[in-house]
Amino acid sequence: MDTKVPNYREIPKAKLVVVPKVATADLLDRAPSLLLTVSEPPLPSEMLPQALLDKLWIKMAEFYGHRWTSSFGVIADPEHTWAKVLSGITGAQLANGLHALVERSAEFDWPPPANVFLSLCQQVKGLPSEAQAWDEARAGTYSHPAVRIAAEATSTYDLHAGSNNDKALRQRFERNYAIVMRRAQTGQPLEGRIAKGLSHDSMRPRQLVQLEFSHKIAEQTVDDLEIPRDAKACRALLLAKLGIRRDEHV
Repeated sequence: MDTKVPNYREIPKAKLVVVPKVATADLLDRAPSLLLTVSEPPLPSEMLPQALLDKLWIKMAEFYGHRWTSSFGVIADPEHTWAKVLSGITGAQLANGLHALVERSAEFDWPPPANVFLSLCQQVKGLPSEAQAWDEARAGTYSHPAVRIAAEATSTYDLHAGSNNDKALRQRFERNYAIVMRRAQTGQPLEGRIAKGLSHDSMRPRQLVQLEFSHKIAEQTVDDLEIPRDAKACRALLLAKLGIRRDEHV
């Protein structure tokens, strides 16, 4: 059977589709609304209020002049990254951050990043660092009420009697101190009940906690007296102390 070979010259060429100008113009007009459906703007509650943002922009422009406006603009954009990063900050905290920039002007010759300014806003004058607070809690001397409250929530007895290298104890204190610090940063009352962690000793039998504490004290005493924990080494030390010599096979 003969197969007809197609003549490619007879195949019509494809024609370009012409989009009407009306449709193109309509699509361009609808483009902004189409983009909004893809990426929704953040909720207003997740942004710094416009009134505070405007005040911040004015102060930053006064502090840094062109160094601020050239990077962030003259007018505060309500959807700017700064508005997102500083969400939840109060006017008093904003004033703290601006005051810190004035006090540390040599360090902040240029506008700081938004997250750095956030940390300046959250700083509370007189509040010790986490490491300093731990030392104060262990010693029972408090330079700030927040340290005392965190220590009492942790257990002042455990802090005084426990070891400085007790990781679990330090984690308990750091958690409580972080909660009290957050209260101070947000202007809330420092006093108040702190919920216990899931692994807190209050959720375990009291006898077991006391037994573990007794074991820790005993182990610490053994280490202080340099007594070997190995039974064979301990026996050899005892015989040496008593002046008794035994053959190795005994």
